[in-house]
Amino acid sequence: MPGRPILAIANRAEIAIRIARTAERLGWQPVALLGDPDLESLAARTVGIVEPLGPAGAELDVAEVIAAAQRVGATALHPGYGFLSERPDLSRACEVAGITFIGPSPETLELCGDKIATRAAAQRAKVPVLAASEPLTIDDRETWAAEADRVGYPIIAKVAGGGGGRGLRVALTPASLSGAIESALREAGASGAGTRLYLERYLAVGRHVEVQVAGDGRDAIALGDRDCSIQRRHQKVVEEAPAFGLADNQRSSLHRHAIAIAREVGLRGVGTVEFLLASDGELAFIEINPRLQVEHTVTEEVTGLDLVEVQLTLAAGGPLPEPREPRGHAIQARLYAEDPFNHFSPSPGTIPLLAWPRIAGLRVDAGFVSGDSVPSQYDALIGKLIVHGTDRQHALALLERALTKLRVAGIATNRPWILELLSREAFRNACHTLALADEITLESIEPPAQVIATIVAGGHSRSGDSAWTRTGPFRIVGTAALAFHGDDAGGWQTVASIDRTGVVSVDGVAADPALVGVGFVDLDGTWDVSLPHGRWLIRAGARMKTETTDRVTDGALRAPMPGTVVAVHVELGQAVVKGEVLAVLTAMKMEMTLAAPFDGVVSHIGSRVGDLVSSRHALVTVAPAESRATDD
Repeated sequence: MPGRPILAIANRAEIAIRIARTAERLGWQPVALLGDPDLESLAARTVGIVEPLGPAGAELDVAEVIAAAQRVGATALHPGYGFLSERPDLSRACEVAGITFIGPSPETLELCGDKIATRAAAQRAKVPVLAASEPLTIDDRETWAAEADRVGYPIIAKVAGGGGGRGLRVALTPASLSGAIESALREAGASGAGTRLYLERYLAVGRHVEVQVAGDGRDAIALGDRDCSIQRRHQKVVEEAPAFGLADNQRSSLHRHAIAIAREVGLRGVGTVEFLLASDGELAFIEINPRLQVEHTVTEEVTGLDLVEVQLTLAAGGPLPEPREPRGHAIQARLYAEDPFNHFSPSPGTIPLLAWPRIAGLRVDAGFVSGDSVPSQYDALIGKLIVHGTDRQHALALLERALTKLRVAGIATNRPWILELLSREAFRNACHTLALADEITLESIEPPAQVIATIVAGGHSRSGDSAWTRTGPFRIVGTAALAFHGDDAGGWQTVASIDRTGVVSVDGVAADPALVGVGFVDLDGTWDVSLPHGRWLIRAGARMKTETTDRVTDGALRAPMPGTVVAVHVELGQAVVKGEVLAVLTAMKMEMTLAAPFDGVVSHIGSRVGDLVSSRHALVTVAPAESRATDD
């Protein structure tokens, strides 16, 4: 690959594609360093040149990443976000190998990777912080309660080495303190974040605001601000720029504090300084992330800057960019492969249908297209929909339109949850806080009659072995009828009819082939139907009873996907009650709890802490209370 400097991209999916796009424009030759699950991915196909790292997990091995970069003759290495992007040992290894690291120095990364150390740096820079405990460890159990009482509830347990929203748990009362700390340590331990933590006062009704900064190692500037208050499990879902509703003095204070901490840590490159903003105007530093953020896109949209270009320029010793006034308003929504109707459980697997909308003012940073497979080994982000409007209301209208026109089927996504968020008055009026996301829950509903009619019409019109034709032929004359029901519920049924002209209708409502946002695929006799506000698995067959019935269960708590068992809270023969958490699994960077489906006794334990289990593996089995445990 002579003639062009080579940029090794040590990341995957949409961010690898996004970095490669700027690299190509600037004359670099991008090369994607990918784990085995991604070798046939959209990122691999788009970047074009791929260097394999090995099995999933090799992306976190500094030696493997450096060796791969050396094999391709890389001049520089861009870590994107997540993975190794905040690891000082990667920055140091690049220095040793003579490869330019697109990011801060090892010393800055070491400082910023320790929440306790960055909190101290903020205090030196006279940046406001919230009340907090002294540093603690797992061995300080006897002091946890006293420190929490001193700080005051509610508190948030923060593991010092946690990043990207990991290793954080909230305790609202003393009764939940130990569980919150143990969960935070467990999650952080799974990512190698260590066992040091501290307890900090938690602003449950505050906002999360942040400042995009850039530094050259000596000086720093602010490139705009964002609001990221819509978070689930401390993971951002919807972000916007600029941060709404700030008075001029609040915004200038926010930027001034961000610049101060960026200078204090010697930031070289781009970074984000995160704050909590209380309803009374109190501002408090959270952390500084010395890397590109997932939400960097909204700042790019309102400033016109290419932040990857800024990174490459600064890494080469170039000047800081000129600050720019924001133009209009941008909002980003993260589309995840997860089921909002089932506790947001991850939904990996092949995506038979994924059609991103094309709308003026919409930017899509996608990691997948139709036919791609979402691996279970990584996080569940499918792509990001970014809209840029003349003002916030215009941007909201664009985002709602884009989500409605999106067509996806074959896996669950969080689209219905995002649309429900957009409909909330507090969000539309920009008066929401961090508490809003936890208030939004979805309830399953029956699919609209016209949707069923449209799906049936689509299946009937296709030749070959469709779900419709497998149910048997229609009569040539007269009207034929067929019942449809949900595959995973017993509370509804729909009767579709087709007349002699071929028109399909349900309850007198005819099919509409132009119906927007409907995606459906035939999965071996079951239609997977996805609408903007819901998803259903629908079968054709005999009429069902119309009364709602509880789902039948054999009492086995099965892994929803491949993962690692991190806790088993029960013993064989132990009595349990419905809803009690019996085991905890981690997968796709998410912790999932498995609860007892009914009152009973533990009749079988099929896993131990540390086990790698496959999808549908029975971790724990519960028998009705009158049954006895029979195996060990």
